[in-house]
Amino acid sequence: MPVFSRTELTSGNILKHIEKIHDDNYGNHGIPLVSRVFRDVVDLFNGNWPGYHRCDTQYHDLYHTMQTVPPFVEIVSGWNKSGASPRISEDFFSFGTIAVLLHDTGYIREIGDDEGTGAKYTLTHVQRSIDFANVYLRQIGLPVAQIRHVLNIIRCTGVTIDLNVRFRNDEERVVGCALGTADLLGQMSSPDYIDTLPVLFDEFAESYSFEGVEKLHRKGSTLYADADELIRSTPTFYEEVALKRFRMMGSMETYIPYHYGGKRNPYTTAIEKNIKTIKKKWK
Repeated sequence: MPVFSRTELTSGNILKHIEKIHDDNYGNHGIPLVSRVFRDVVDLFNGNWPGYHRCDTQYHDLYHTMQTVPPFVEIVSGWNKSGASPRISEDFFSFGTIAVLLHDTGYIREIGDDEGTGAKYTLTHVQRSIDFANVYLRQIGLPVAQIRHVLNIIRCTGVTIDLNVRFRNDEERVVGCALGTADLLGQMSSPDYIDTLPVLFDEFAESYSFEGVEKLHRKGSTLYADADELIRSTPTFYEEVALKRFRMMGSMETYIPYHYGGKRNPYTTAIEKNIKTIKKKWK
């Protein structure tokens, strides 16, 4: 299957994709917990969750969350089909998928938070997502030990990945690295990735203003002057940051071909196409 296009990447199609890969790996007996979280997250992003605004970030929206799901579940499936150890259990498949669904909830503003958009939380959204997940998962009755797995898996997302995560076991580590990898694969492989980069810059710009430009400079943060600079820098980001991050997380993207039964990796192929286009058009 090629990378999902924007029109194909609907909530219904993504839930079916999760169910199919789950059934292929663990048998056809349903995913009630994942399905519940899935529905709740869709409601949250769409503004149908008490105490929260509708998601108003234009790049890190529900579409982005849905983008991350296919490469994540395909990495887990490929890992299992490759015979790698430890085999990812059904429980950790669920914990990881729940983490995918919740990993960008930190962009969503609570009612009463009326300044700007959720983009202002770009640099703090991972911890905010962890905080939201912790409260939400307790509310739906997930045991504390299982919640801790989900929270650690979410910690593997964001550009500045926390390399000091203390994983509770090897399954948690593998699933966390799968999510950290899928988070980049999903967005950078999108057919409309280049077209959406100006929107991503707008989110960055709002976060710069919210955090304070001088403060960010003192911290050594990379700040982009405009959307054109962000686009031009994307090949360097991919080659010097993203690929390094993939290696640090165990090259999880290399397990996707096992899911497809061959050497094919549609995500890296699509990313390389996008990078080639940028290099050609933004010389």
